[in-house]
Amino acid sequence: MGFGVMQAPLIDLTVTSAPGYGVTTSGSPVFAMPVRGSRQHRPPTAPFQPSHRSYAVVAGTHRGGKTALVNALIRRTAEASIDAGDAWVVFRHGERADAWAFVPGHREPRPFPERSSVKGPIRPARRVEIAHPSPLLKRVALIDTPGSGGPDPATAEIVLDAAGDGLGLLFVVDAAAPLSRADLDLLGAAAERVERIAFVLTRIDQHDDWPEMLAANCALLASRGSRLATAPWFPVSLDPDGVFGVAELRHQLETWADEQAVAGSRAGGLAAATVSADGDTWQEVLEREILARRLAAVERVSIELATIHVRCVQELGSGKGCPELPRVLDRELHALSVRGTRQLHTDTREVIGAVFAALLDTPPGEAVRARIAAAARRAVDSARDDDRERDRALLVTTTSGVAALTGAGALDGLSAVGAAGPDAGQVLSPIGIGLNAGSYAMWQPKHAPGGPPKLPDKKDCRRWLQHALREVEVELGQELTERYAELRQALAIVAGDAVDHGVLLA
Repeated sequence: MGFGVMQAPLIDLTVTSAPGYGVTTSGSPVFAMPVRGSRQHRPPTAPFQPSHRSYAVVAGTHRGGKTALVNALIRRTAEASIDAGDAWVVFRHGERADAWAFVPGHREPRPFPERSSVKGPIRPARRVEIAHPSPLLKRVALIDTPGSGGPDPATAEIVLDAAGDGLGLLFVVDAAAPLSRADLDLLGAAAERVERIAFVLTRIDQHDDWPEMLAANCALLASRGSRLATAPWFPVSLDPDGVFGVAELRHQLETWADEQAVAGSRAGGLAAATVSADGDTWQEVLEREILARRLAAVERVSIELATIHVRCVQELGSGKGCPELPRVLDRELHALSVRGTRQLHTDTREVIGAVFAALLDTPPGEAVRARIAAAARRAVDSARDDDRERDRALLVTTTSGVAALTGAGALDGLSAVGAAGPDAGQVLSPIGIGLNAGSYAMWQPKHAPGGPPKLPDKKDCRRWLQHALREVEVELGQELTERYAELRQALAIVAGDAVDHGVLLA
């Protein structure tokens, strides 16, 4: 019997008359419908690199059972679970079980849990990687999103970015309650940015009325568009005495991996791209595009930092106050990093399209764009100043200043999913911003011997926050300016070679 997972037959359920909503809707396919009560008895050689986007993101409602679902998918016992706090947890294949923490400010991963005698508050990891010998993980890595709180705007942005770059999103829903407005907002955005979405309904063994709750959720999703209305649902039971409905979900993940592999095999191509006889305006296009996008990026950062300031001040006014400020600010800076990096990649793609449309006989297709991006990446690597690392992580310090830590490992420690592999087609290094360890310790209550703990002064917190965000604005503006200058120089090299030879050599 193996692990004791019952593979229930694949059936299609048409949902009608959603109770309490007055809506009749044709439901999504629902798989693996069990009957209630049924039972059947060192660091890695390299950090996980999501090459070919071979990972799925597991997100969902608070306390919906995301970690229990991942454990069931990879046949990992609940006793092996570890408390990763607010860290993103990446499950990847390994011949033996192991766990490593990636902490901003450190170039190398650390054993997890930390095996040291250090006392007091420490900088929490942004990502924990767990190696496990699961056959599924050979094909699909799984990313378990932080389990505390709801999908606040910063966390939602990071989830969408990760899922958009991966195979897809598994959204876990507790059968006890309908989807919240925040969940629906996140899913509405996912429908526009994520290639594949599937829903998992958990704890059906604890709720006899789960079919009615499924119908209600389907009605809510139908109001957000056809993509969500037609996404598949997988009702599962994760009871330790009998797990049901998980085998079909494994098959779905493997299907996603197969689809991505087929799409990857069709990409590429070596079609000739010749220079147009009229292609003498590309330099003007390059200068105009780079200038406009650099100015827009810097302005966008200023606006976003102002919004972050408002959110953090609101947190200072809440019950948790100063001790919670580092976590809130770090999460907001993480989301800012994600948005800034995605905008860099979007601008790169669009600048390549504009410049080489003016240079070549025909506008560049996907294969040609990929070749240009790879050549530009090589040009960036070879043309950078010898005294400056191209990979730089920015860390806010206790003095509210910003320090730079260089190297690919420094950036990797700031990522929720791991640094992208060399096949990612990205020209410019990602943006990475976080808080150093001291920034976490400085706002914790000070315990005086024999007396109550002394709380930090909120005015000091606000002053530190304002100055820190001002420094981030300056440093990040400089980083963006340098990134766009690198892009301009790299594309000028690739385009200049094409002009000299009359054909794209990339």
